Amino acid sequence: MNAEQYNEFGHSSSGTSSLHPSDAVKLQAAVQEIEKMVQIQSQLEIIKNMNAKCFERCIYKPSSSPLGNGERQCIAKCMDRFQDGLKVVNSTIMQRHRQEQLAAQDSAGMSL
Repeated sequence: MNAEQYNEFGHSSSGTSSLHPSDAVKLQAAVQEIEKMVQIQSQLEIIKNMNAKCFERCIYKPSSSPLGNGERQCIAKCMDRFQDGLKVVNSTIMQRHRQEQLAAQDSAGMSL
């Protein structure tokens, strides 16, 4: 059995430049971890923006006393509106992504 040998740059002894299977698995795991970290960072940024916008919109006189009923209701409504807006944006992005995928599949099918 003749096992293919790979150097540190992913080049095989036959001259091809594919990754060794174990390196491909490591690369995929690293990509997934980075995607996860980016997603978490994005979610934290959204929460930070929502907090800042709703605080700015609903808290007129910051003080050490507890929030009043009106302020609490304003914050709750603001956060609900913000989340509803995010749902619309995410839905639109997903819909466009699906349309682009279908268009790419259609053009790939025509070129065959």
